[in-house]
Amino acid sequence: MAVKLYTPPRLPGLPSLLVRIGIVLALLATSTLIVYFEGGLVDSRTGKHPGFFDCVYFVLITITTVGYGDIVPVNTFSRLVDGLVLTPIRFVVILIFLGTAYQLSIKRFQEDYRMKRAVQKLEDHVIVCGYGATGQAAVSELLLHGTSPEQIVVMDTDDSALRETTDLNVLAIVGDATHENDLKAVAIQRAGHVLICTGRDDTAVLVALTVQALNPNCRIVALCRQQENVKLLQRSGAHNIISPSTTGGTLMAAATRQTHLVETMQDLLSVGGALQLDERTVRHGEIGKKPRDLKDVTVLRVYRGSHIFDPNRLDKLAAGP
Repeated sequence: MAVKLYTPPRLPGLPSLLVRIGIVLALLATSTLIVYFEGGLVDSRTGKHPGFFDCVYFVLITITTVGYGDIVPVNTFSRLVDGLVLTPIRFVVILIFLGTAYQLSIKRFQEDYRMKRAVQKLEDHVIVCGYGATGQAAVSELLLHGTSPEQIVVMDTDDSALRETTDLNVLAIVGDATHENDLKAVAIQRAGHVLICTGRDDTAVLVALTVQALNPNCRIVALCRQQENVKLLQRSGAHNIISPSTTGGTLMAAATRQTHLVETMQDLLSVGGALQLDERTVRHGEIGKKPRDLKDVTVLRVYRGSHIFDPNRLDKLAAGP
C-alpha cells in the first residue's frame, strides 16, 4: 500500500458531519417514539407512565449507558424493546461518535506522525506536481529507471487522483504545489528534481517560482501546453520545458515521411525499449579517445558546458561536465 500523507490532515467535512448528526437524531427520535407508544415504562417517583419529554430523557440515558433507574420497563414486552431495539441503536450511535472522534483526533495524530517519519528520510528526491496522465507516465518511467519509490513524492490537489498511486508504493500527499507550506511539508529544501505536470501553464509558472524561491539548487522540469508560455516558464526558473504540442506536431509531421520514426523515438525515450538513450559523463577509461572508437556505445552528442560538439568532428573526449 502507498504511504498516504495528508497536509493539512484530512478532517470530515461539514456535509459528512451533518449526515452523521442527522442519523443520530433520527435514531433518537425513533427510539423515543417507540418507548413512548409501547407504554411499558413507569416513573418510579409518580408510578405513572412517563410523558414524552421524560421518554426523551430515558432514551438518552439508556443509549449513553448511564441508566439512573428512575424510569424503568415494568413488563416483558417493554424489556424486549429495550434489549432488542435500544441496545442495537446504542451500539450504532456509539460507533458513529467513535468514528468521528477517530477522524477528528486519532487519525490526525497518526497522519502527522507518519508524515514526519517519511519526510525525514527524503533526500535528493523527486517531487511530481500533478498526477494526471503526464504525471502518471513520469512516475512510471522514474520507477523503470530504478528510482526508489520512497524517493518519489506525488502531490495533487485531488485526492481521487492519488488513489492511482496505491500499488506503486510512492509517497502521496494532498496539497497545492503553489503553496510554500505544502512544498515544505515534503522537504522541498532537500529535493533534487521537481516535475511540474499541473496541466495549466499559469499554475506551472507559479509552482516554478515557488520552488525556485525555496530551493534554487533544485532542477525544475515543467510541462508547457502553449508555446507562447515557454519563455515565462524559463524566466520562472524551469531548467527543462516539455511542450507536447510542439513535440507531438513534429512527430506527426515526421510520420508522414518516415514510417517507423515515431515508434523508434518512443522506444528511445522509454527505459523499457529495445534502444537505450542515456546521458552520462565521460568515464576515466574513455578520456583521450575519439567518440567513434568507444565500444558498445554510439555517441550522438558531446556537451562541454554550454557547447555542443558533433562526435564525428571531435578528436578526443575530455573529463569534466
